[in-house]
Amino acid sequence: MRHIVGILVGLVGTGAALVVAGRGMGIAYESMMRMDLDRVPAGTGLLAVGGVLLGGVVLAGRHSPAAPLTGAVLLALATAATLFDPQAPFALGRGLGYLLSLQYGALLAGLLAVAAFVVPRRRTRTGPPPPWAQGTPGPSAGPVVH
Repeated sequence: MRHIVGILVGLVGTGAALVVAGRGMGIAYESMMRMDLDRVPAGTGLLAVGGVLLGGVVLAGRHSPAAPLTGAVLLALATAATLFDPQAPFALGRGLGYLLSLQYGALLAGLLAVAAFVVPRRRTRTGPPPPWAQGTPGPSAGPVVH
C-alpha cells in the first residue's frame, strides 16, 4: 500500500512541480530575453517553489522509494518525447516547453533517481535496545589517568 501511495505522490508531486517550474521558467526566460528585469524575480520565485515541490517528492522517498522513482520516470519520458518532437511541450506552455526542450528534465530525472536510493528509510529496530539506551552504564573507556 505504501508503494501505491508513493507512486501517487510521485505522479502528482512531480506534475505539480513541472507546472509551477514551467511557469517560472517561462516568466524568467522571456523576461531576460526582453530585458524586462522587473519580472525575473517572479519567475525565479516560481522556479524555487517548483524545486521545493520536487524536494517534497524526494522526501516522500523516506516512506517509499516509488515516489522519486515515479517522478524520475515521468521526467525521463517527458524529456525523451522532446527528442522526437522538440516543439511538443510548447503545446502545454512556453515555460514547460523551454524546461523540457532544453533537457532540464533529464537533469531532474537523474537527481530523483539517485535520491530514490540515497534517502535513508525509516528502520524499525528488532531486539532489545543497546545498553546505553537503557540507562545502564556502558563499558569503561579505560583507566582514569591524573
